[in-house]
Amino acid sequence: MASTIPQIAWLNENREKIVRYAFILQFVAALPFLLFAYSTGKVHARLLLKGATTTGTIVASVPVQFSSGSQGARRRSYEAVVVFVMGDEQFRFQEWKATSYQPNVGTHVPVLFDPADPDTAMVDRGYWNFLPWAPCAAIGLLLFLVALKGLLTLFLSSSRQ
Repeated sequence: MASTIPQIAWLNENREKIVRYAFILQFVAALPFLLFAYSTGKVHARLLLKGATTTGTIVASVPVQFSSGSQGARRRSYEAVVVFVMGDEQFRFQEWKATSYQPNVGTHVPVLFDPADPDTAMVDRGYWNFLPWAPCAAIGLLLFLVALKGLLTLFLSSSRQ
């Protein structure tokens, strides 16, 4: 306990400097959230904003193995293969959002697709469309805005002096 007293004293003495430059850590913390949100949500966000809707049919399901934990326990999930028709052409895609149950072949599902590129499509799942990318984008954006405020405060305080 006695060995931490000098560090606590140093932190108390330098509190203003630490808070002044905390925005750097906030930028660093925002970066992984924003990168993850971008990499997992760029296609889905485009489809949600500019996509058209239609009905598709599940024609197959693909089993996918996930290993979880350090023991390497394997878990089986299923990704649906969906077909939908646009105009005279039929398009097929594999939904990347896996489910723990095997989808029923022949089931009709709502589909969001890009009219300019119908090969880009996904099953419309309501608010589940925003997972996992939207919460990460919100957290990253909040951290980024707070860090930006800290940076602007630093620049404005140094320009006043």
